[in-house]
Amino acid sequence: MNYAPFFFKLDALPCLIVGGGSVALAKAGTLLGCGARLHVAAETILPELQAMLERNGGSFALGGYDSAMLDGVRIVVAATDDRALNSRIRDDARLRNIPVNVVDDPELCDFIFPAIVQRGDIQIAISTAGVSPTLARYLKRRIEQVLPWNLDQLSDWLKVKRREISKRLGHLQTRRLFWDEVIEGPIAQEVLEGNNAKADALLAQALADHDPMPRAALYLIGAGPGHPDLITVRGAQLLAQADIVLYDRLIPPDVLTRYARRDALKISVGKSANRYGMTQPQIDALIAEHLAANRIVVRLKGGDPGIYAHAVEELEIARRLDVPWQIVPGITAAAGCAAAAGIPLTERSGANGVRFLTLYDEKLHDQAFWQSLALNTKDTLVFYMTTRQRALLCRKLLEAGFNSATPLLIVEQGTTPGHAEYEATIESFAARYGDHAFMTPALIIVGDVVRWRARYGWKEPPQQRRVWFGEMKEDRELIQD
Repeated sequence: MNYAPFFFKLDALPCLIVGGGSVALAKAGTLLGCGARLHVAAETILPELQAMLERNGGSFALGGYDSAMLDGVRIVVAATDDRALNSRIRDDARLRNIPVNVVDDPELCDFIFPAIVQRGDIQIAISTAGVSPTLARYLKRRIEQVLPWNLDQLSDWLKVKRREISKRLGHLQTRRLFWDEVIEGPIAQEVLEGNNAKADALLAQALADHDPMPRAALYLIGAGPGHPDLITVRGAQLLAQADIVLYDRLIPPDVLTRYARRDALKISVGKSANRYGMTQPQIDALIAEHLAANRIVVRLKGGDPGIYAHAVEELEIARRLDVPWQIVPGITAAAGCAAAAGIPLTERSGANGVRFLTLYDEKLHDQAFWQSLALNTKDTLVFYMTTRQRALLCRKLLEAGFNSATPLLIVEQGTTPGHAEYEATIESFAARYGDHAFMTPALIIVGDVVRWRARYGWKEPPQQRRVWFGEMKEDRELIQD
């Protein structure tokens, strides 16, 4: 992103538009609406633009452009249909360190005019970095449809109540949570309906009932298998409340920026097969430290927090400190990867069940473990964190009595833009992909259900193979058969 999203106060600042056509008319409306002191210079000027300037205290001059027009100006808009002239205006403005917008020419712009959704003092600016104004207008229409038309009434009401609430609720966390309840609950709805007296009464009751002390809580939240949209609504809601976010390596890159507060403390506690981060005791100590300081802690985990994680250890900390906790389930990698590959994990005519497994070292040579798998060869087997042992896995399954033609699928970086699938049979997989270095996370699915991939698979392979959860070389899972 090359443009920083600023809101710049233009009240009485001198601004210049060079050009007098319909494009200049649109830009003049925006600048005058923000209180700018606007001057327009053009060979000819639309009557509508002239009238707008006269109504709003602006000025204009008919004639050609001269660089002396830039003296004392704070912002320049080049809105002529002559690119050479626009480029000259841009060069002259930059010599004076004056930001310039060249209409419909992003390469020459220092700043751009976003599409605006406005409700009184509330403004939402939408930018595509000048690439597609049509897309910006589309997004504006979608947001207009979602926001109440009179949202400015709520803004005005909150402005009046803000000082009172600040006096009553001195702690920042307490105020934030209280305002969340007000804005997302019935009080705000009454204001939007014009029922201010009823809203005032509800606010007074809410204040009387609200605990003024900061509170601690622990939320174990599953962020899903990798696609940023696959976190649950509840997970996103509680993540927005967090003072502290302890997140794993396999968190979709956009989840924190989209749902966590910007001022929340975010600490990476992730680990990988070849690069160890914090130990679990260190993570537990962080959780205990911040809960004891009356902070809301979110432990954000890839997939589901109850599948191959440390939920019991972490919840025990909250129980010991007598702090409330919640577990927010997430879409586990098995469900997400299978869905993205177009295969069911169970089916009426084939797989009777599904087992989630991982090959810890002690299981690799445990014959009783392998024999237990052979008792239910119709079950779908999903192996987490096992890709490096895939050759051994295939050999052990064959020794246990699995049909050599049983399909085996590895899903690499499932559900993400790096989603890739590798299919063979138990017998042929090691030979076919023996030299392939899989990117983590990668999941192994074994069972007849894999055959449905050929019919119902819907994700195209990535155009370019890249690491979705980080660009570190050591994050690639090495071949260690």
